[in-house]
Amino acid sequence: MDTQQIERKVAIGARTATLFAVAASTVGALLMIFIGVEETVQAFTTRITQETGDLPTGDATAIHLISALDRFLMAIVLLYFAYGIYVLFVRPEDTRDDLGVPRWLYVEGIGQLKQTLAEVIIIVLFVLFLRVTVETFVAQGPDLPWQAMFKLVTLPISIFLLAAALKLAQLHPKSR
Repeated sequence: MDTQQIERKVAIGARTATLFAVAASTVGALLMIFIGVEETVQAFTTRITQETGDLPTGDATAIHLISALDRFLMAIVLLYFAYGIYVLFVRPEDTRDDLGVPRWLYVEGIGQLKQTLAEVIIIVLFVLFLRVTVETFVAQGPDLPWQAMFKLVTLPISIFLLAAALKLAQLHPKSR
């Protein structure tokens, strides 16, 4: 067996192994969608039954809906990752027209996949900050001690620094 045949078998094996990443990401996305639907149903249930424990009904409903949004965004991240890996490693010879997908969804390279995933993850972090902020202010009121306020401010500062680093790195220029 010559070196080219070995390299070919390794490449085919690696290509096949990426199907596990695609399948796992797709299943994870479906799970996140299911959890998001559960949160949405919980928001309706909370609103209708008016049973919220210590929180006002509107606040509890809003927290459930923000949580659902967070889960749906995470599902989108997982689906985009699965699709990107599929296009880049399983079907690299196919064009956007062959796959029948819109231009904005087609992944042309690993840099574009990383850039888009990083952008969406920043949005997910922003939604997480929104949820944490609402939960904190509802639970503790607007008069927070400075230690709690400092903890609350660290997340948006981190998100800003990540966004700034992403802008400076500009992994893949926008071609949309």
